[in-house]
Amino acid sequence: MLAVAKNTLVTGAAKDQIEVRQLEIDWYCDNYSTINVQAAMLAGFAFAQITTPMPEEPAPALMLEFAYLFLTCTALGLELSAIVLSTFLSVWAPSLALRGKEGTMDLHKAVLCLHEYQNLIFLYFIVGWLLFFISSICQVWIYFRRRVAIVVTFPLSLFVVAILYYTFSIMNSLRLDDSEAVVGKIDHFEAYEYIGDLDHGLSTQGARGGFRVPAGAGGQGSREGYCPVHSTDSRPVDRRGYNQLPSQTQPYDSRSSAGGFRPALASERGSRQADQFAQY
Repeated sequence: MLAVAKNTLVTGAAKDQIEVRQLEIDWYCDNYSTINVQAAMLAGFAFAQITTPMPEEPAPALMLEFAYLFLTCTALGLELSAIVLSTFLSVWAPSLALRGKEGTMDLHKAVLCLHEYQNLIFLYFIVGWLLFFISSICQVWIYFRRRVAIVVTFPLSLFVVAILYYTFSIMNSLRLDDSEAVVGKIDHFEAYEYIGDLDHGLSTQGARGGFRVPAGAGGQGSREGYCPVHSTDSRPVDRRGYNQLPSQTQPYDSRSSAGGFRPALASERGSRQADQFAQY
């Protein structure tokens, strides 16, 4: 009874951690979805500019035409890149967290991947908007008369400066550094994250004769139980408040003081007891 109660307590706490991490995944996916919609709208504007034919009379200056087409194509490419990356992350990260064979470790990996790409996609989105504004100014100088272009250039230039100012102002006021952000991973539960899929382990190892059922349960008796454990080479470590995959060249001892405590298996406890008796 006590063993069952202890396992139930640990399982409930692990499920609560997963619910907290799910909040992080939902937050990242909502951000990517917002960027995805806005970037698609801007990509449509940029594509409409490219497909508009150039005026023949009067012919625009070569450098002005080159700057207009270059900025428009760059803005279109940045927004399409933001759309593709946001879509991939929004689809594959929840899939890994939900269906990964490593369980909670795959959940942490999915959150880490969503976090690492957020700044890059946001940079693509903002730079694309700025380049689109500048290309719009060039478009005005190509399609309209000089005095009309001067009038339009002034407010558009003010908007470009205002976007830059408020972008940096809001980021400095609200953006959290990784070292100051709170994450949903509970480090004290890390030892239990190495427990694998019991059903899969019992079905595969049992078919290979990897374990025996206890006496009286339809088997011939057993010397030890069975508990599938994930490989410790893929252990996530803490960095700046977020998790990072370790180097594969450095082995990890899950029972060392630096790595935390892992409960010993029955076979390990029996082996240590046998060594102690042998010393006497």
